[in-house]
Amino acid sequence: MPVPVDELTDDESFPVTPDTNEYEALDFLVRHHEYGFSPREIADRTDINESSVAKTMRRLDEKDLVERSDGIYYVDPVRVETLTARLKSVDAVVRLFEATPDDDAYAEAGWEEQVPTIDSTGGSDTSSFD
Repeated sequence: MPVPVDELTDDESFPVTPDTNEYEALDFLVRHHEYGFSPREIADRTDINESSVAKTMRRLDEKDLVERSDGIYYVDPVRVETLTARLKSVDAVVRLFEATPDDDAYAEAGWEEQVPTIDSTGGSDTSSFD
């Protein structure tokens, strides 16, 4: 029997937002996915203070974004590509909102040329919406 596509898609938003300890820790682990790190090592290599890192890692583990073994946290190699894409996507949205003109700018001719497109590769395209 056919299954509605809505039942097959994951509509949940990404459980980590930019400018948080969770985001910074996950980004660090994804970028260094070939290694596992203790909470102290993560704190030493990021801007997360040592008193917050254990709680941060516990939350990432509870959200099934990282794996843990003997107090060492790492990203499952199978999920690296997916997590990298999700982090880049979140970063692209943040860049888009940061670059979007305020309400007054829409009254000016050519405002649409100043709004970048969403580009998850890190670049931005400021061409108009032709």
